Amino acid sequence: MSTYSDNLLPERLERHVIYESDYICLYADKVRLSSGHVIDKYHQIHYPHEAVSIVIFNDKNEILMIREKRYTVGRLEWEIPAGRVEQGESKEDAARREAMEETGCTLKDLRFLCSQNPANGMSDCVCHVFAANVDTEAALTDTDEIAGKVWMPVSDVKVLLRNNQTMDGISILSILFALEFYDKANGNK
Repeated sequence: MSTYSDNLLPERLERHVIYESDYICLYADKVRLSSGHVIDKYHQIHYPHEAVSIVIFNDKNEILMIREKRYTVGRLEWEIPAGRVEQGESKEDAARREAMEETGCTLKDLRFLCSQNPANGMSDCVCHVFAANVDTEAALTDTDEIAGKVWMPVSDVKVLLRNNQTMDGISILSILFALEFYDKANGNK
């Protein structure tokens, strides 16, 4: 017997695989809505791996921003480190690895802040948001993805966000969430 809440959710009747890989999948599902209406091609993007993003602070009240080379949108984008969680890797270990790969930094006071679905109308992508303080820092090694890194005062990061100088939704939400809920002084939420 179905409950009231079960009747509110759309039901997948069929799935047509358009493309599948270890990075991204595209499906055209046949879906019945709660009204009974059927959508023959409801396109869904599936990510086989969850992701992490990390807002990194230093003791000068600055955030480490990277210039990401974004082929998809054809521009350099101000972002924070982010990437996928590898098979068998914890979210925390993925955050530490991504921070090292994209910034050369090791972290202390790493704290989970929230999980988000950046585009839940078409994708099941889950991104886990973390914040941390920098422990050690080395030079960048990933020159294929990252054009550079800059420690920005929090006030400058807020201006960057307010002036729409980044369009990366994961970075925007993560930074705002960290500014509201991560206490940089003692690493507590």
